[in-house]
Order: sequence, then structure tokens, then C-alpha cells
Amino acid sequence: MRTAPLRVDRHHPFFFDHPVDHLPGNLLVAGLLGLADDVTGGALRRADRRLRLAFAFPAFGELDGPVELRCDRAGDTLGLTATQSVGDTVRDICRGTVTVLADATRPAVPAWPGRGGTATPAGHAEPKLVHRADLSTVMLGPPTETPAGEFTCPVLRCPALAATGDLRDPIEVIEAARQLVLMLGHIANGHPLDVHVVWIELTADIPAAPPADLPLRVSWRRPVGRPRARTAFDMGLHAGTADLGTVRLVTHTMSPVAYRKVRSA
Repeated sequence: MRTAPLRVDRHHPFFFDHPVDHLPGNLLVAGLLGLADDVTGGALRRADRRLRLAFAFPAFGELDGPVELRCDRAGDTLGLTATQSVGDTVRDICRGTVTVLADATRPAVPAWPGRGGTATPAGHAEPKLVHRADLSTVMLGPPTETPAGEFTCPVLRCPALAATGDLRDPIEVIEAARQLVLMLGHIANGHPLDVHVVWIELTADIPAAPPADLPLRVSWRRPVGRPRARTAFDMGLHAGTADLGTVRLVTHTMSPVAYRKVRSA
């Protein structure tokens, strides 16, 4: 077992650009993946590896109170937990598993023209739709929608999150998917801009470290029926005509009034 404290920087791009009173889920996942990467000697950032992630968020992580990250390894699967102490209470605020798979289990990364320079699509998504104010933290290009109701966005590179070198960090894909969920809540489901989107579950099957200059896209198809407050967003990760992986994010959307009631309960 390996443990480490989570260092919380409220200026980190994982925090929303509007006030938030709890720890974002993607910050917890990033910390746990970083610990898992240390335990495996860098296996989570190798181009010949694939990751299967499954995380649950049973309680809000508070901005005050120490957070301890724990990693237990059993073969190719790592058990991960973020535990927080607030007063006399100790509770899990995130727990899950990461399985590291070898190259043979992953789809082939396609060849593409222009290798050697970062292929960055022109333009950004509207920052307010992904709850950002700083354009440099927007990870999506402008969305497109097909007549069949499929939304697609190019994945950009966020300078504050981008790993050094010529490979992406897995949290870049997770953050792009998170921003797509925020956007879809507004442009597809009609939610006002001041809603709170709380993570319930995250699962993913993605390349561990796709090439930084590989033009990626994330997509989502509008399901049949009316949107609900608790929604599972099933998203795809693509490059050219190749399907590289999937990300599923289950969220609960609340108005500011409902959110305050939950937080004060």
C-alpha cells in the first residue's frame, strides 16, 4: 500500500472559474492517478498501455481538512481511495480502481498526416458553456451536431494540464469529457448557466497516453426521452475514423437553491 497527501491549490485549473465550496471530482481523480502512476513506475503515462477506470464519489470533498490518497496494488489492477478527515469524521470521498492493460488489448492508434507538429483545431468552445473564464483552460473546440443528434468537439490542449513531452496525460481526456458534459447540459438539455453539476460515477476505457499531436475528438449522442437531473453521459473518444475509447460520467445537476440545501443538510 502506498499513501500520499493531496495538495489542494484553489488556483488549479480543475477548480471552476466561479466559486465552489467542495473539491472537484477531477482533482481527486488526477491525484489518485498520479499516485497510481508512481506506484507502477510510470505505467499510466506509456503509449503502449491502456487504462480502465472506475470511480465513485460517495461524499463531497471539503475544501478544508486533510485528504489522504491510498493505492493498493493487486496485479494489473490498483485499488484507489481518497479519504478526508473533517473534525472527528473520516470518510471516503472518492474510491475506485484502475486496471493497466498491455498494448495488445487496445485499438490501434491511427496514422495521420502532419506528424511532428501539434494539430490544434481553430477556435475554442464558448468558455461560459464549460464553466470557464480563462480561455487557456478550455479544452474543447466548437461543437458540431448531426441531424441524428450526435454532438462532437475537438479536444484541445490546456497549457496548465498538458504533460511535458510528446504524449498526453490521461487526465486531459477525462477533463475534456467533463467539459463536454457541462456544455451538453446547456446546449442539449437546456440547463441555465448557474447550475451545479456533481459527479456520481466515472468509468473510462482509454489509451493511457495518446500522442500529443494526434487530433482527438469527444462525442455524445442525444438519447431518447427527456433529460433528468441524474444523467449518465456516454461519450466516445476518436481520432480520424478510429474509435479509441469511451468515457462515462454519471452526474447530478442541481439548481443553486437545491445545491445549498444538500450542502447544509
